[in-house]
Amino acid sequence: MKKYTLLFAIFFWGASFIFVKIGLEEVPPINLALFRSATALPILFIISGFRRIKKEFLLLGLMGITGYHLFQNLGMMSTGAAEASIIIASNPIFIAIFSRLILKERITIIEALGIALAFLGVFIIILREGMGKGSFIGNLLCLGSVFSWVGYSIYGKIKLRNSNANEITAYSTLFGTIFLLPIAIVLEGIVIPKSTMAWISIIALGIFCSGLAYLFWYKALEDMDVSKAGFYLFLIPVISSILAFFILGERLDFKFIIGAFLVIIGLILSSRRNF
Repeated sequence: MKKYTLLFAIFFWGASFIFVKIGLEEVPPINLALFRSATALPILFIISGFRRIKKEFLLLGLMGITGYHLFQNLGMMSTGAAEASIIIASNPIFIAIFSRLILKERITIIEALGIALAFLGVFIIILREGMGKGSFIGNLLCLGSVFSWVGYSIYGKIKLRNSNANEITAYSTLFGTIFLLPIAIVLEGIVIPKSTMAWISIIALGIFCSGLAYLFWYKALEDMDVSKAGFYLFLIPVISSILAFFILGERLDFKFIIGAFLVIIGLILSSRRNF
């Protein structure tokens, strides 16, 4: 079951780039993150059976919802898309390192080789369009989003010892939304989208890419090492590129095929103990 919940989460996150691209045509980035999280709340609280606010999940919301989206969105405003994507694609590497240091999860040499191959594949896919003009501050902010997700995943794994995936996802999303609200007001004001396509994107991002994907991520972590689950994040740019080809008409070339092949081989090597 963990395999399917994890793959669903990865698929939704891959698809999120399509909906984000559509949504950003009308909605500023922090507003989009706010609406995305707020839209996820109703379904998450129905699933979790909301009774009372549990403040022990406040830090998770700050890291995984507010911090992750804020660092990523602000970083991408002042750095190139390729640079930002490469930095964010390093997520599984840092997850593996900190999982080893904090959770004492074991990483074998073969698994480390798999991580390296998969990252090389992602690197090739992202660089097909060439590097942009990235700024140091923008790159640093994108790195902040990586560490936010690492903290969200590892601390969430610790909280799973006494809680369940439903609670963690619902309450962290609630606190993350609360923190995003004043930031959006101060930096952008509240911008209400008007077009049907913008609302479709927000609903898809909220229900599937945030609500269900975050829930499926923690469902997988209930009985799976964080480092092993993190390997699958390398699939996100592969999925987003394929979907962009069919939906947005973006190109796929031989470099993409090479990159995707390396990602899949790396994934097989690094996750072979899970299947």
